Amino acid sequence: MAEIKLDKEEEKPLDPAAERLRRKMVRLMAVSIGTMFIAVFAVLFAIVYKMNNAADTAQMIEADIKIPETFVVESVDVDGDLVIIYAKTPQNGAKILFFDKFSGSPRGNLNLR
Repeated sequence: MAEIKLDKEEEKPLDPAAERLRRKMVRLMAVSIGTMFIAVFAVLFAIVYKMNNAADTAQMIEADIKIPETFVVESVDVDGDLVIIYAKTPQNGAKILFFDKFSGSPRGNLNLR
């Protein structure tokens, strides 16, 4: 049978140039790992912070929007700080009305023909 020899000899010390290079590499690896940990914790902190403050930013909006009684509202949409209302007019036309979401004041309209 073949005899397996384990290398029990101690490793020879590195020459000074190789030892300096090894120390630089270990230091670079330590700095890189530390930077990664800091970045990961910063991202996790930002996610938790945003999740906790998301409920605080929700606010109740109440505004009166005046639409002529002859208009028939077909659909309503909210985009940013605008409320957009698509309505039919009595003359078989259509209008798109824009209102401020917070004050209810008109911001403009489009006549569709």
